[in-house]
Amino acid sequence: MHVASEITISRPRHEVFEYLARSEYLPEYASDFDWVEQTSAGGPGPDSEYSYKMKRGTQGTFRRTTFEPDLRLGWVGPPAKAGPGTMAPSGSWELSDTDSGGTNVKLVMSPTPGGLLRLMSPILTRKIASDLPPSLMRLKRRLEHASRP
Repeated sequence: MHVASEITISRPRHEVFEYLARSEYLPEYASDFDWVEQTSAGGPGPDSEYSYKMKRGTQGTFRRTTFEPDLRLGWVGPPAKAGPGTMAPSGSWELSDTDSGGTNVKLVMSPTPGGLLRLMSPILTRKIASDLPPSLMRLKRRLEHASRP
């Protein structure tokens, strides 16, 4: 599976990266997450590890595989039980500057379904594709109207 979506955020790339690097903020804009917490020591960085729980009950972990400050973040995780199968999380954020001082944000989701979910890949791909734009709009609103990241 491979689904991508993009949005422009009127904040400097460094601020957007700093916010996205803190995966514990995921539930603030990705409504399918109940919580995310960093389980490794230190701040976010290469090989940071996280655990999460989805609103539908799926629990799992992921590890930061790419950490290029102000440019790119990537992650991968082991398969997590999800209904009649498993789903191994994987994806990336890619950031670039706009001419107006904002940030182009590209989110790529590339999870790997297992078990019966593999047969449902076309449906799951459409579901993920429909969920990404609203999540990115919530991210945009949060970053453009918040005092942090």
